[in-house]
Amino acid sequence: MDASRKATRVGNETTLQYRSRQDDLRMEELSEERLRQLLEFMSRLKETPPGVKELQRRIKLFGECTRIEGETSAQFYARLRHWFDRDLPPTKSPLRAPRDSGD
Repeated sequence: MDASRKATRVGNETTLQYRSRQDDLRMEELSEERLRQLLEFMSRLKETPPGVKELQRRIKLFGECTRIEGETSAQFYARLRHWFDRDLPPTKSPLRAPRDSGD
């Protein structure tokens, strides 16, 4: 195997893995925008009766999802998204329909 080919390939892979500071800033801005949109959606959800019920049920089942001190926007977005996307277990339904009293 040609050693210079291998060195070039390794060098190219290292270059491709490098992210500039500008790329990092763009990723942070994108994370903050996604988080802002999700929080805005959840605040609109709180304005509807079914939305309030769903959020209360999620809080009861999974606990509140609040931002932890020192947590980045990307980390909080991922955790909040997971909290919100988790499937809720089905509610219990009666085995049979309630009977009319016939009064």
